[in-house]
Parts: sequence; structure tokens; C-alpha cells
Amino acid sequence: MTLKDDLFLTLDFGGSSVKGAVMSVDAQIHERFSLSSQADSYEQWLDTFTPTFDELAARFALKGIAISTCGAVNVDTGVIEGASALPYIHDIDVRALYQARFNLPVELENDGCCAALAEDWLGAGKEDNEFCLLVLGSGIGGAIVRDGGVIKGTHLHAGEFGYCILRFEEGQPITYSNAASTRALVENVAMAKNQKVEEFDGIKVFSFYEQGDSDVQPLVEQWYGDLATILFNVQYSLDPKCILLGGAVSRSPRLIDNINRKLDELQSSIPIARIRPVPALTQFGNDANLIGALKHFLNRQG
Repeated sequence: MTLKDDLFLTLDFGGSSVKGAVMSVDAQIHERFSLSSQADSYEQWLDTFTPTFDELAARFALKGIAISTCGAVNVDTGVIEGASALPYIHDIDVRALYQARFNLPVELENDGCCAALAEDWLGAGKEDNEFCLLVLGSGIGGAIVRDGGVIKGTHLHAGEFGYCILRFEEGQPITYSNAASTRALVENVAMAKNQKVEEFDGIKVFSFYEQGDSDVQPLVEQWYGDLATILFNVQYSLDPKCILLGGAVSRSPRLIDNINRKLDELQSSIPIARIRPVPALTQFGNDANLIGALKHFLNRQG
């Protein structure tokens, strides 16, 4: 279907914004843009997006639209099932809305699956045909890659690690997302420092940690320990060759070193556990979803 100079519009829906790019078939980005993802309906969001599309379409010969989105995506029907931070995207034929308005081929896939496709295609997972991806952000998403394909599961929830229960506290379940997402860490640190959550992000938290802040250090140590436990559980549930970590926090210095330190402590307490998780960083960071959306489009339309 494609030639080297074919161009595609890629979109990545997040809880607060939609990142977009014009990309060539080899995943080179020619132009970027960003819009708010907030809307009362999908039609309303498309009304906001249409001027941007028209401006780009006037300058680039676009061959299709590739979408990464939160939610459980049925790639055959074009419907986003499940639930997410964007209620308006669910239970409608999203693909049909785009095709009717823009008259281009459209494909969409879950954001965790897109990130995994990007790493499997051109990134940190391209040498391995079997790995798991954990994306640390407002929750913990992810994907499972085996034999070069993403495993979706019967209910399209395979790789949604954030739902798993890590432990119980005062009778209440603490999920992986509750314990080890970036948002959970930031909220805990903000509370300990008696400051607003909006004043913190992962970078600021780890800066306090590296400086030896007495309020922050035990919270980050707990976070590293929880994350190591999660990786241990994933390893012994799915037995991947490696576990890739993505999200903005994955850029923090010594992340892998500190996780490995906690894995050492964990494995030393369980002598029969001889298989060690192999954590590694993703290659593409915040561009992974855009690149993976393109790969999914090419797989479906090629």
C-alpha cells in the first residue's frame, strides 16, 4: 500500500491532551501538534480538531489516520470499550466518525499496545519476540508481546496490569496503579510535604530523593519496592524475556539500578526463585504511542 514518501496523521489520546504528528512510513516525524482532549462528546472534539486537520491536509498529502487511545479498543469494530479518563470516547464507532468527516482510512489501538508495537518494531524490544511493557503514568498500563504480536485477551484487557491487586491495607485492595504509578508517588510525596499535588511531578520527586530529603526518601524507597514486586509477579506469571518500563518517569536517573537493588532484596528472601526479571527502559519515550499507532495502521492496511 505504501511508498517511502507516504505520510500519515497520528494521534495519541491522553487524559488531558491529544498529541499529534505527521509521520512518514518509516516513523520519521515531520510535524507535531497538541490539543486538549477535554470534550463533552466525540463530535465536539472533532469540531475542535478539524481546523488543525484541514491546515495539515493542505500542506501534506495524508494517506490515513492512525490513533492511539486509552480504553479497551476493539480493532475490528472501531469501538472503544471499557472505561477511561475520557468518558466520551467509549461505546461509539470512533473509526466511522473519522472516516465520515475526513474521508481517509482510519485505524485505532489501545495506547499500551501501541507503545509495545513501537518498541517491538523499531525500539528496545526489536531483538526479542517475547516481552512485557509497563507504562507508568496516571495508572499502570501495558501490553504483552509474544511472537511479534500483541496479546489482547478475551475481553481486550490483557496487559492492563494496573487492575491487579498488590496487597490489602485496612481491608481495602491496593492495586498496582494505586501503589506504583507515577501519580500515586507524586500524590504521596505532595501529602508528606503538605503541598498541592499540582506543585509536583516525577522529576521534582526524584530530585528531592537524590538530595536525601527525609520526607521523600522512604516514600520513593517504598515505591521502588512495590515496583520490583510487580515486576517479580509479572515475570512469574508470564515469563517474558524482559520487562520494558515506559512513561515520563522512566527517564529518571538510576531507575533501573534502584529497581534491581530491590529485586536483589526480594529474590534473596525467596531462594527457590531463580529466574530474575530483566527490567529495561523503552527507547521511544513519549513518542512510542504515535509510532505504535502508525505500525498498527500499516499492519491493518498494508
